[in-house]
Amino acid sequence: MKIVLEPADDLADGVWRAVAPPHQIAKLGRGVSSQGQRSVILASSSEFKAETRQLFLDAATVAVLNVGTTPSVIVIDTAVGAEALAEQVAEAAGYAPGDSEFQKLVELELHGEAQEAARDFLRELRKRWPGDLKRGERNNFSNTPDNFCYIIVQPRAQALSITIRGVPERFLSTIFNLGPDRPGHTRFSLRRPEEVAEAIRLIAISKNPEDANPFFKKKRGFGSGGAEP
Repeated sequence: MKIVLEPADDLADGVWRAVAPPHQIAKLGRGVSSQGQRSVILASSSEFKAETRQLFLDAATVAVLNVGTTPSVIVIDTAVGAEALAEQVAEAAGYAPGDSEFQKLVELELHGEAQEAARDFLRELRKRWPGDLKRGERNNFSNTPDNFCYIIVQPRAQALSITIRGVPERFLSTIFNLGPDRPGHTRFSLRRPEEVAEAIRLIAISKNPEDANPFFKKKRGFGSGGAEP
C-alpha cells in the first residue's frame, strides 16, 4: 500500500519535510518517542515528485521514530547515512544542544534494544527534570545544571552506564546489579527498554533522600541521634 504525503519538500538527498497531523502519523505505527514539535519517519522505496510536491512511501517499510505535536514531518530514507539520520532524529526531537549531542551518539553507537532504551531514558528523564546533558571526555555526559546523574554511552557493551548520588546500600533494585562508583555514588548499566522505569525510579530516590528505602531511612535516623543509646 502506498502512502502519499503532501505538500512535501526536498531538504537533502533522501530527506524530506512534509505535512501530516500527529494523529495520522500515530496510525502508521507506535512511535519510539513522542518529543518536540516534529514527527520523524523512516522509510525505504520512497519516491518524490517535485513538480507536484508529493512524497510516496511504501507503507510496509515505514517506521515511526517520533510523533511530534505539530503537522511538521521529517521523512528519512533508510539509504541515508547514519550521521545524517542521527542529526535529523535529534533535531526533530527538539532537545537542547547537549541532549541532542547525546541522542546523535546513541543513534550512531547503539543498536536494537540498547538504542531504544537510551531514547526512552532521555525522554523520561526530561519529562521529570528539565536540563541538558554536558559532554565530557569521549562518550561521557553529565546532567546540568544539577549534576544528579552521569551517563556513559558504551558501544562495546551496548549499554548506558549510569552513575547516581548515594552508596549502593541506599537503594533496592531487583533489576540492576548496583555497584560503587566514585566516593558516595552508585553505578548500574541500562540495556533494555523495560529497565527504563527502574532507572528513573533510582534517580528519583537519589535526588530525594526521603524516598530512599526504609532500611536506609532507619539507619539515617539512628546516625543522627535516634532514641537508641
